Parts: sequence; C-alpha cells; structure tokens
Amino acid sequence: MLYGSGDEEIEYVLVSSSNNKYRKKQSIEGILTKIERLYFETSSDMRRDYLKKYMSSVACHVCKGARLNQNALSVKIDDKNIYQMTQLSISDMITTFERFIEKLDEYSKTVSNVITTEIIDRLTFLNDVGLDYLTLDRSAETLSGGEAQRIRLATQIGSNLSGVLYVLDEPSIGLHQKDNLRLINTMRKMVDLGNTLIVVEHDEDTMYAADHIVDIGPEAGEYGGKVVAQGSLEDIAKEKESITGKYISGEW
Repeated sequence: MLYGSGDEEIEYVLVSSSNNKYRKKQSIEGILTKIERLYFETSSDMRRDYLKKYMSSVACHVCKGARLNQNALSVKIDDKNIYQMTQLSISDMITTFERFIEKLDEYSKTVSNVITTEIIDRLTFLNDVGLDYLTLDRSAETLSGGEAQRIRLATQIGSNLSGVLYVLDEPSIGLHQKDNLRLINTMRKMVDLGNTLIVVEHDEDTMYAADHIVDIGPEAGEYGGKVVAQGSLEDIAKEKESITGKYISGEW
C-alpha cells in the first residue's frame, strides 16, 4: 500500500457504489511513491507546498546525510572527504585546497593541475562576489535573492562568455562594504570580457563605478517612473530635478 508493488501485478476486486464487482490485475503505485512522483513532476509551487505536508526530511542512516556512497566518501582531500569539504566556507575551502596542493610532489601537482586549478578558480569566483561565507552544502531554497543572483553571476564569469546582456536587480543587497567593492570589480571583469551589464541599484559605489547612469524618479512608487536624468555621474549631479543628483553634489 505504501511503496507499491513495483513490477509485480496484484490481483484485486473493485466494488462499485451499485455493488458491482470488477476483478483487476495490475501493478500498484503505492501511496508514498505516488506522492513523491507528483511532487517532482509538478511545476506548481502551490501544489508542491501542499504535498510537502505529507513529507519529512530524515537523514539516511547509511550516509548520515552526506548523500554519497562509501566509494565517493573514501576519497580524501587534506584528510577530509567530499561531504566534509562541502561543510567548509568558500574561503576555508580555498585555503584547504591550496594547503593540499602544497603537500603534493611535483609529479602529483602536474597530474592534478588542470582539475585543482579549475576548482580553485570557481571557488575564487564565488569568493570575489562576496559569498566567501557560504558553504556548498547549503540548500538552494535557503539562499536569499541577492545570494542566488551572485552565484549565477559567478557561474557566468567562469563560463568566459562574451557579447551577452545581463540584467542584475540590486546584487549588492546584504553585502558588507568591502565585499561590495569586490562585487563591483567582478562586474567590471564581465564588462571587460565584452559583455553588457544593466544593474538596478541604489548603492552609491555602484553608481560611481557605472559607465552610464539612468536616474528614474523623481520619487518612488507611483510618484516615480520618469527618466529624470541620464549620463555620467557629473551629468546626474547637475540635474536639479534629480534627488540622486542633489545627494551626489552635496546639496542634501
């Protein structure tokens, strides 16, 4: 009843409301397997939330939540298996890999160079967009909008694409000032690769780093929506109707 019969066909009798009996023989899906199938098949968040009421998250008694088999867990880097590595922060993982590489002999360094360089580069991309505190075992649904956006940004940097238009919505949300500057440098790298970035921001440092600014206002919500000024930072500062310009010029 719970897990179904798999490929085995089960014979059973259906009784209708008029007391008619029908004999059938077929494989049974099972209650739990049906709920699981419906959960993964649906594209509706509402339906998925409904089905979640019948689910609970329990760590596997074999892998203890690592989600890897024993063969995978037997591989160690600096005495840590893959699962333990994913529990480290991005910055700590970079340090661990660098320490691990230093211990290798010259032959091992040569053999592993391609993969270790790729790993450190990708971790560095995440580090450079202010995600040095994240751990790779974090569930995607626990990420904030800004974090998810910066992860996608780091992925794009690693792909080395050019000629692409990116639209970013307040990527600096939640960032410390020093991390914000690293994010700006990363966005500049993407531009240097031949891409175009449209960034919706309220951050002053981002405005100073922009090649072209479009100031939409004059105020927020229903009192805005008008292009008040555009151009360089100096152009915005000269515009009397621009609240942003008054702030930049020191009038406010």
